[in-house]
Amino acid sequence: MKLPVALTKPSFLDTTLFIAATFPKEKHHNEGKAIITSIEKGALGKPVITDYILDEVITFVRKRKSVAASIETLDVILYSDRLKLVKVDNRIFEAGIQLFKTYERLSFTDAVSVATMRDLEIEIIYSFDSGFDGIPGITRLTAMQSST
Repeated sequence: MKLPVALTKPSFLDTTLFIAATFPKEKHHNEGKAIITSIEKGALGKPVITDYILDEVITFVRKRKSVAASIETLDVILYSDRLKLVKVDNRIFEAGIQLFKTYERLSFTDAVSVATMRDLEIEIIYSFDSGFDGIPGITRLTAMQSST
């Protein structure tokens, strides 16, 4: 049996995935929850996030839920053996600046995410943010599917 491409290649996780999975009223909650469940089961290998993504997620949870929930989220992400946390270094930061200036639809964090993906040769991002669409070398997935 051949596994879908998305299950055999490294992937990156965007903030929108965590937000959708965490908050039931979010438009993409079910899809986000399914992807997070797959990660917890090890079906996606060890997807990558950056410290910028971690920052966005825990700040959002603190504002929308509570301090306690944000600390719990922080600990779950920091100590997960199913995620790879990459700290943005100066080289990736500088590449992110150039991408931010090139693609007006990308937030600064998104530009740094793309720079990180390029640096680590990751093509797949799980995200509900269409700003990643059309960025060369990036395939955005919104569900457990194979990339085309």
